[in-house]
Amino acid sequence: MPNGTLEVIVAAGRKLKDQDTIGKNDAYVEVYLDKKYKQRTKTIPNSNDPVWNERLTFNVHDGDDTIHFAVYDQDVGDRDSIGDCKVKLKHVFDDGKFDEWVKLPAHLGLSSHGEIHVIMNFRPS
Repeated sequence: MPNGTLEVIVAAGRKLKDQDTIGKNDAYVEVYLDKKYKQRTKTIPNSNDPVWNERLTFNVHDGDDTIHFAVYDQDVGDRDSIGDCKVKLKHVFDDGKFDEWVKLPAHLGLSSHGEIHVIMNFRPS
């Protein structure tokens, strides 16, 4: 895998599974290549179709082959997992870019907890 800089834009979410009994999700996304170094978007209150349009930058090193996205509902003193997904970086390396809606699969992948729009650009170093 090439070394370089990966720009990740977490654009939006749609049809996120509602984790709250009253109201809608207060959703944010954690993004990481390595669990020790997570970045996150701001929290969008009261929406199951949030728009983040947030740009995160990662340094890609040998061995980095997957980027992870974990979507959470922010609650007072806690958080609920809405869903998570991952994208193989090969898709980005091959084209230099990636622009897709990525599903948040439910248990066993039989249904979906919504999806997030991810745009990525890779610049080799």
